[in-house]
Amino acid sequence: MTQNDKIDIVQQKKTNFEEEKGIKIIKCAMLGIGTISFIVGLIRQWPVLGKGYVPFIEGKGYMALIMGLIIIILGFSVRLFVIEDEE
Repeated sequence: MTQNDKIDIVQQKKTNFEEEKGIKIIKCAMLGIGTISFIVGLIRQWPVLGKGYVPFIEGKGYMALIMGLIIIILGFSVRLFVIEDEE
């Protein structure tokens, strides 16, 4: 193993660590935004119990609630969207 090969291995490890750090930042940001949106939707939709299906959908906070859930799910699966296939 030459000196250049050792440098390349160190560079690959550093790049992989930076990618992992970026993925964690994106995941935390999406989970935070999704949680805030979900809570705002829940507050605007209150009281949730006692409402039928149609009044629940027509409520003021429905879109924020659903968008919050979608963003939270995307936050958990962000690794699937970011990883590139090596070919």
